[in-house]
Amino acid sequence: MTHERELATAAEQPLAYQDVFKDVEPGRRGEILAAALDVFSERGYSSGSMREIAQRVGVTEPALYRHFDSKDALFLALLKVGGGRARDEGIALINRIQPDHLRTQLIAAFADRRRALRFYAPLQRTVLTAASRNPAFLTQYRDTVIDPIRECLIEKAAELDRALGIPDADATRDARVRALLALVAGYLLSSLIIGDEPDEAVADGVLRVMGWDGAALPGED
Repeated sequence: MTHERELATAAEQPLAYQDVFKDVEPGRRGEILAAALDVFSERGYSSGSMREIAQRVGVTEPALYRHFDSKDALFLALLKVGGGRARDEGIALINRIQPDHLRTQLIAAFADRRRALRFYAPLQRTVLTAASRNPAFLTQYRDTVIDPIRECLIEKAAELDRALGIPDADATRDARVRALLALVAGYLLSSLIIGDEPDEAVADGVLRVMGWDGAALPGED
């Protein structure tokens, strides 16, 4: 199966969103968050209602408000729990990368984006759309997901810069990491619109953006 077909198939398959929340929010609150993600991903935050969420959970609307006192509070919890899981996975993936066989590790890391896209795309799409219109949501998203991942990338880039002997690395690192985040986000978006790129092409793009392509990569042929 081609990469494009894999991505398309993954994006079409229904998800059990309870898997996103049950470890962090077991019980009724987790069920509510899962139902909220279903509703918001289908209808958008503005059109999704607390009544519809309650119906999907199988509780009354007043019972729903005993767990979350407003739709905003429910969405912020959804962002914090779901975004937190995505953040933790991303940080674990970054921390595993080492200088030896760097290109090979990057190829393997970006191959995992198909699973991540299937699992997190509805959450990310819902969160980003709502956050673009609500400053509180945007702040929570930055605090929960973007800033911790960016800080982890900066630390990992410093480690790799030292190992690879990159000149002027300290002066350029913040800008390179910002470009890396833009590159990764762009690849994920373009995969949905114009088709997937081979994992090797994505890895080589990262090496170029970070200035590591000219270094002698330890362990690489």
